[in-house]
Amino acid sequence: MKARLLILSTLLLTGVALAQEATQGAHLKEGLMYLGAGLAIGLAALGTGIGMGHAVRGTQEGTARNPTVGGRLQTVMFIGLAFIETLALYALLVAIILLFVK
Repeated sequence: MKARLLILSTLLLTGVALAQEATQGAHLKEGLMYLGAGLAIGLAALGTGIGMGHAVRGTQEGTARNPTVGGRLQTVMFIGLAFIETLALYALLVAIILLFVK
């Protein structure tokens, strides 16, 4: 309920914020770039952390059920973790682009 209220209030106040004078619009644009960069890396870290947790949990459960394939599962898990971490690096790149490209 609180998240819906926050989203609704953000959407309603966006028009008021964007209707300000041109001198304040530059500060607003810069602030929104910082907000976008923070959200980009923050949400990416959240998503990749959850993904890594699921990958490790699945590998541990598979190894517990069948210990003979533990080595192969671990190899596949590390490859998967590398792909997941790549997504976080892409989000970091997007955040850096948002901060330094004007």
